[in-house]
Amino acid sequence: MVAVLSPSQAAPNARISNALWPHGPSKSVSDVTRELREVLPEVNQVLQVQGRCMLQLNPDDVDILRARRNVTAAKLTSGRERLDLLRAAVSEWQGPPLTGPEWDGYDLDAERKLLDNEWLNTIVDFLYALQDCKEDSEFDRELRKALDQWPGAPALVTLKAMTLINAGRPSEAVQFVQDCIRDHGDDCGQLEELMNELTPPGSTRLEPVVPNQLPGQHVDLHCRGPLEQELDDRLLGANERRAAVVVLHGMAGVGKSQLARSWAGSRNAHFDGGTLYAELRGFGPKEAARPQEVLEQFLIELGVASPVRTLDGMISTFRTATAGRNLLVVLDNARDADQVRPLLPGIGCTALVTSRMRLDGLVVHEGAVQCLVEPFDENTACDVLARLARLRADSNPLVADIARFTGGLALALAIVAAAIRTRPENDGVLRGIRDGLREQRTRLDTLKLAGDENLDMRAVLSYSYDHLSANAKTLLCLIAHHPGPTIGSAAISAIAEPDVRTRIGELSALHLLEEPEFERFGVHDLVRTFALEQVDTLDSQAREQASQRLLSHLLQNAWTCDQVLVPGRRLQVGVSTDLPVVRVATIDQATRWFEQEQATISRAVDHAVEIGDDHHTWLLSTVFASYLWHRNHYHEAERILEHAGKAVERLRGEGGESVVPTAADEAFVYRLLAGSRRGMRSPKAQGAQARALHLSRDAGDRYGVAYGHIGLAVLRAEENDFAGAASEYRLALEVFRELGERLGEADALSGLAMMLVDLGRLTEADEHVTAALAIYQQVLDVNARANAMVILGRVHAAEGNLGRAAAVFDTAVTEYRKLDRANREAPTQVRLAEVLLADHRTIEGRAALERARELYSALADEKGLAEVEDLTTTWGHAPDAGSAPTTNAPGRGSAEAEQERTRPAERH
Repeated sequence: MVAVLSPSQAAPNARISNALWPHGPSKSVSDVTRELREVLPEVNQVLQVQGRCMLQLNPDDVDILRARRNVTAAKLTSGRERLDLLRAAVSEWQGPPLTGPEWDGYDLDAERKLLDNEWLNTIVDFLYALQDCKEDSEFDRELRKALDQWPGAPALVTLKAMTLINAGRPSEAVQFVQDCIRDHGDDCGQLEELMNELTPPGSTRLEPVVPNQLPGQHVDLHCRGPLEQELDDRLLGANERRAAVVVLHGMAGVGKSQLARSWAGSRNAHFDGGTLYAELRGFGPKEAARPQEVLEQFLIELGVASPVRTLDGMISTFRTATAGRNLLVVLDNARDADQVRPLLPGIGCTALVTSRMRLDGLVVHEGAVQCLVEPFDENTACDVLARLARLRADSNPLVADIARFTGGLALALAIVAAAIRTRPENDGVLRGIRDGLREQRTRLDTLKLAGDENLDMRAVLSYSYDHLSANAKTLLCLIAHHPGPTIGSAAISAIAEPDVRTRIGELSALHLLEEPEFERFGVHDLVRTFALEQVDTLDSQAREQASQRLLSHLLQNAWTCDQVLVPGRRLQVGVSTDLPVVRVATIDQATRWFEQEQATISRAVDHAVEIGDDHHTWLLSTVFASYLWHRNHYHEAERILEHAGKAVERLRGEGGESVVPTAADEAFVYRLLAGSRRGMRSPKAQGAQARALHLSRDAGDRYGVAYGHIGLAVLRAEENDFAGAASEYRLALEVFRELGERLGEADALSGLAMMLVDLGRLTEADEHVTAALAIYQQVLDVNARANAMVILGRVHAAEGNLGRAAAVFDTAVTEYRKLDRANREAPTQVRLAEVLLADHRTIEGRAALERARELYSALADEKGLAEVEDLTTTWGHAPDAGSAPTTNAPGRGSAEAEQERTRPAERH
């Protein structure tokens, strides 16, 4: 090997002797030469010439000679040919030369060093050839491998540094050379010379530091325990829930920045690599921060040499400088994912981002976790306000009012607290603030501190509003103009132009629109107030058109559902084919729609009254009344029907509308009003019923007159004039039969049967109610059928047929439960309990009484609860066999009977 590596393969005998026998010769070189001839016959000649050993070899047979030949040939070529020759030369090197047990005991250090330098030089030539041919990926891979083997080699360090500089990453190049000098030394001073070239005179070499940029002052609200625990789980330690990036998102002023600063400040000890903080100004009066300026400041804080202002270079430098440092980066008030992405640190670090946007892009591409920051509930808002304003701990209703009107927004609470602290504490100050917040026109003026736009809720909300497209701004204003607390997607489609989904998404992303239930949306009260201030910027005609479409949408859907609840009702409700209409096939579906829209319809009626829209005031109130009766909301039904009565009267007097109500329509409104007042047990019911009958008679409306007789019958029954009530029912029955009105006939038969039970004429009652049930079965009127079954159950109970009575009452209970009509189920459970107890079915009877007690409690019906308690006492002992329930005695006129008698007037 010594001869092979020597020039011309001729080595001095002395060098061979020293290499073979480092501790003294044991043989002569001549002896070894003879042995070599025997074991290497492929060597043509082995001669001793003037004290040297010369080998005559075929270069193709020796790897080092093949490598040298390719390197020499490469120097005479360029481009791809040069690269191929050097690649062939490099391939000859299979690992560190002259290593392994077969080389132990020989002095080959000089040869090893020679080969190692030769290998390194070949690799360097190969790397430059790869660069020249733009083989970037292979270059990066081979350079990494070479640096792993020769980490401090000046040629390789220089090549790496120049590569970084050419990529626009000079600060990273400087840091790399600094690390090489620190870790591997610089015996020849070549790396120091390289450093001088990279850091010209006047520049400063910065040493790495532990940054702590978090603002020293922040408001700790001490009330975000669950969210702080979520951040602990996501950003601290190692567990399956840990994430590198967490986004705190929520509406303007909700307290995202306060939470982020408070949490980061109290967890400093967990981040030994330090904390970087940047206010990105994504939403505010100033221009949003550019990633370049933030990165430059971050790199200075990290002790990295000032870079050139190339974004890609700074991103790479920042990530390299932070990788593995256990660093926290807080990015506050981000505009979008593109602003945040360049500022995310390297592997092993964490980032906490706050934004009004959800930043879905970070979730998709960076695996970020989103945490929604919501407004405080009322109790927490009161606590926060009392603490920030330094108010006394005792409860004050004014504090609760103020907290409620701020909508639980942390910024609004802080603004109010600051205003309170600047003035002497007294109820006058609190009352003035409360009154300012209570009125919509002064609410945002009250949430403002002079001299700072960031302490002005109107300005803060405007920063979100300004980010919207023109179409999204219009939609927000229209939704704010919507009278209900929430609005369904179908209603939004009714008031907005096409492509509404895109605009909903735009509003939702900024938390100007929330989705508390699937396909139902709402806006925060302060957002609504702000948006209503912008309504004037909309075209007045477009605004009026949207308002009319919304009212028409509610009317058509309410009418669709009302027809399911009360089949056969007649109203002049026009149908528009370009408005979305809910599809309902069952009473449960209709009831569920009304439940969702109840508050909206009530406010829509008020809105229609306010803008003088008598058409929608009349019809919305009318189609809404039956549902309100189902829910025992008789006072609300009376309120809106009083508006409806006035609206119909005006429309009839003025005329000119496309749909002009008739006297029959007005009579119907007053019949409904009378029914609402009967539900309230108001003496004014009789006057409303009398007016309804008068209107129907004057108009020659026999259908209305017939229902007028039914209304009078109910009133007479309430006065225990059962005979007079029966006469009125018979008059109604005669008219309905002449008109061929089967549903009206069934209503009259049912009411007449009820009076005959009270008169003790059970056989006739049985015949009439059975006939009514046959008609109701044909039209599938569940509510009317259930009412008739109660009457039939009374007939059986009065006859002493307790088993049949119990079965019929139980069926009625089941029907009422389908309708979710607690106000009807409760008295029917009482009747069921009576016959069960009388039939010695004590356990079942007590269960029915307990169910009635639960229902009456939910309805807050004290009279019903008292009746349950009386029956519990009455039936506390085992009754005699066959004794009839006292509630079936003629003339009882009980509370549940009053409820039953309201039914025939519901249809028209």
